Amino acid sequence: MNILLVAPQFNQGRFVPETPSRALLILGTLAKQRGHEVRVESLDLIDYSGYDEVLRTFKPDILGVTSNTFQVKSARLAVKQAKEWNKDVRVIIGGPHMPVWKKIADETVVIGEGENKFLFFIGENPDIVSIDDIPIPDYSLVDLDRYCGIAPIANPPAMAIMASRGCPFQCRFCNTPLFWGSKVRYRKPLSVVDEVELLHKMYGINEVFFQDDTFNLNHEWAFAIFNDIIKRGLNKEMLFKIDCRVNERLLTEGFLSLAYEAGVWNIFYGIESGSQEMLDRMHKGITVHEIKRAIPLTHSFGIKSQCSFIVGLPGETLTTLKETEELISEINPTRYGWCFYCPFPGTQFEKEVTASGHKLDIPYDEFGYGSVHCRTDELDYNELKEFRGFSL
Repeated sequence: MNILLVAPQFNQGRFVPETPSRALLILGTLAKQRGHEVRVESLDLIDYSGYDEVLRTFKPDILGVTSNTFQVKSARLAVKQAKEWNKDVRVIIGGPHMPVWKKIADETVVIGEGENKFLFFIGENPDIVSIDDIPIPDYSLVDLDRYCGIAPIANPPAMAIMASRGCPFQCRFCNTPLFWGSKVRYRKPLSVVDEVELLHKMYGINEVFFQDDTFNLNHEWAFAIFNDIIKRGLNKEMLFKIDCRVNERLLTEGFLSLAYEAGVWNIFYGIESGSQEMLDRMHKGITVHEIKRAIPLTHSFGIKSQCSFIVGLPGETLTTLKETEELISEINPTRYGWCFYCPFPGTQFEKEVTASGHKLDIPYDEFGYGSVHCRTDELDYNELKEFRGFSL
């Protein structure tokens, strides 16, 4: 069969895509290995006119679409356009937004991890038992030169990969546990480094961002990856970025030392707030003390820090915003960014703001980065919209 896999645009319009959809690459690889003709496209790259051309020339039997909450509008248009081209095309759609997806064309909806469900849908044996049964993506399915990588980038060209799935923490704003689950599954370190080496030697990638939720959760596993990178000499030719938590038991001097030796130049920390009251309310599982320890310690090993914060979570006040501002000033991260809280469907905070009437009554088609979707007890919508960042 001809199988077309599509990544939608974001609701605000076209962007230069950072990386290809890993989910679509994996599904495309599974289908290609089983003899199907596969195309993987991004609507950010081809737009709807280019999409129409692909539909007419490739003539897909199956359309697969992935969508998060910020891509709903484009995903719906992609399904509608395909059905208008051929009402008999079979449509399967997955991604983090699926628990609240409203069908528009009798599409098959997949909630959660989709490899086995996709294989069954295309008439193949669903034989993915563990994470190591999932193949390294066939990157020839896309043109990597058309993707800019996830900033900041120190040694382009850059790409992102995932070496594990799942997160054991239960942050009340996060939809990761809903999609990947709370049990962490780790790929074999050998396979992870094989993919890194393939990207470097076959595709010229010089920097890899490990997009795992918590790369420092399992030290034995992370150290095996770091040591294999060093053994193969990839640390002399490449640079790496990772996501970590600031917990003192997880962010040790030994971890940072080996990470630096392996070529890690930047660590992303999801800190979210400088208020201990807010951290506790969101069930973040970290302390302000640990934050104040983690960032200087990271810098002391020659690694740069990148910290993220969320504005407008339930319980936010002018006082908690001031505490966050003071924390940023004290820890002085290499880079930091902030965004307004988004009530992702199914999360605990989404249920809370819906029940309290604090969520704006707008369709998911209008959800987007940089938008205010909720108010708090103290801060109304206009006060949040007027927030322009932290004055340091």
